[in-house]
Amino acid sequence: MIDKVGYFLGKLVKVEDGLEGLKKGFEKFFGELKEFQDFEFSAELSEKLITKSKCPIHSYFGFWCDKYCLSFAEGFARAYGVSKVKRVKRQPDDDYCVFEFEL
Repeated sequence: MIDKVGYFLGKLVKVEDGLEGLKKGFEKFFGELKEFQDFEFSAELSEKLITKSKCPIHSYFGFWCDKYCLSFAEGFARAYGVSKVKRVKRQPDDDYCVFEFEL
């Protein structure tokens, strides 16, 4: 179910397909969270897209990180035709949450 929500929201901000489109989609989506001072997001594109975020959700809804964050990211990426999603690092075990996306 959460992957479908991610897919839906990914479609709402979609401009183009592929990793470049996914990068722009995440930047647009997370750009709306600028008002939250404890949130940071960045994305770097090379052969794969690597996103890095400092997210307060784990502090408030730890269960979301445990059960739903990866599924949400997979659904969001699927809206851009991106099928490989991997969580590399995770808060609070690390300072940032890091995801890798590949076609």
